[in-house]
Amino acid sequence: MAKRILVPIGDNERAEAIVPVVAALARDGGGTVRLLNVQPLQRTRFDDYARRLPLYGYDAGVTLEVQQRVLLYAHAHEERLESETLERLRQLEPLLDGVAVERTVRFGDVTEEIVREAEAFDADLIAVSERRRPWWRPALARLVDRVRGRVRVPVLALSGAGR
Repeated sequence: MAKRILVPIGDNERAEAIVPVVAALARDGGGTVRLLNVQPLQRTRFDDYARRLPLYGYDAGVTLEVQQRVLLYAHAHEERLESETLERLRQLEPLLDGVAVERTVRFGDVTEEIVREAEAFDADLIAVSERRRPWWRPALARLVDRVRGRVRVPVLALSGAGR
C-alpha cells in the first residue's frame, strides 16, 4: 500500500476530482497525503510608462534616463499566491477526513516541481487527474506522461475527470 501519496492539484475543479479516490487509498493504507499546487514563476513587474515616452517631432540627441516604477515585486506576489493557494487546498481537507494531510505550493515548471516534490516527500504514489484528450493529441504533451517518464514511483491518472 502507498503510505505517502503526492497529489498535484491544478487551478481548476477537474484537478480536485481525484481527491476522494486518494482519500480512500490513504484511509485503507494509513497513509499521508500531500496536496501540491505548482504556480508559474513570478517576475517583478514594472511600469511601462518609461518605454512609451511621446516623441515630439524630431530627435534632439537628448536621452532621458527615466527610472521605472515597480508595480509588483515578485516575492510579494509569490507570498500572496502561496497564501491564497494554501487556503484553497485547506478547503479540500473535508474530503480527506481521517487522513493525515500536508499542503505545499511550489513555483516553477509544473513537471519539474512535481518531480522535485516527489523526491523531497519520498512519495510512494503520485495521483494526478487530467481531462480527456483527443485521440490525435501527442502523448508527450500530457502531464502524466512527462511526470511518469521522470519518476521511479507509480503514477495514478484519473482521465476525463469532472468534465
